[in-house]
Amino acid sequence: MAWERRRYRGNKVWIDVDGAGAPVLDDRGLASLRYKPEDERTYTVRANEIRAVDAPEPDAHELPPEAAPPRNASRPEEAGRAAPEASEGTSEDLVIYTDGASSGNPGPAGLGAVLLWRGRRREIRRFLGEATNNEAELNAVLDALQAVKRPALPVRLHTDSEYVIGVLVGGHRVKVNVELVGRIQAEMGRFEDLEFIKVPAHAGVPGNERADRLARDAIRAGGPT
Repeated sequence: MAWERRRYRGNKVWIDVDGAGAPVLDDRGLASLRYKPEDERTYTVRANEIRAVDAPEPDAHELPPEAAPPRNASRPEEAGRAAPEASEGTSEDLVIYTDGASSGNPGPAGLGAVLLWRGRRREIRRFLGEATNNEAELNAVLDALQAVKRPALPVRLHTDSEYVIGVLVGGHRVKVNVELVGRIQAEMGRFEDLEFIKVPAHAGVPGNERADRLARDAIRAGGPT
């Protein structure tokens, strides 16, 4: 791979290019992007959104109508600012919040998820039995993704778990929960535009707080709803 400096949606990034300097595209027609050339975390983006570093940014009408951040990417919310509830999912994005909880580590565990899309709301809670907190966090993501019936929608999944972000999209080495992580990554392959967003824990983010409550309610109930 040869990584060259380019501009992507106003940000200077690194793009994998061939000998002629053109972006290398995968079988879906997407280019590979890194924010630092030495960073192992690689994302895929639409080639028509890549510009030369000194090229002007296109007008909004020139972008594809479904233009989105890198597929299966992660990004933190701004420091000190609560993540928005996305107007209860009134945009075309399917907004998901997931959380897991364990009373003891391991101990009785539960998961919670909130799915928001165009004014519709679905909540999931499930008792997991004996599990670690990380297992609960991962299972919350898996249940939420399996509940999505329209994988062509842009999906924005919010989690407060650095572990989840790290093993699913951050390139962290998976030492435990290997099978579970593999199942989630296989499920992620269904989606055309899936982004993971890190939100602060217990910081008043409505969707995150609700997912946490659902997970804890599942533990108290001791069984599925």
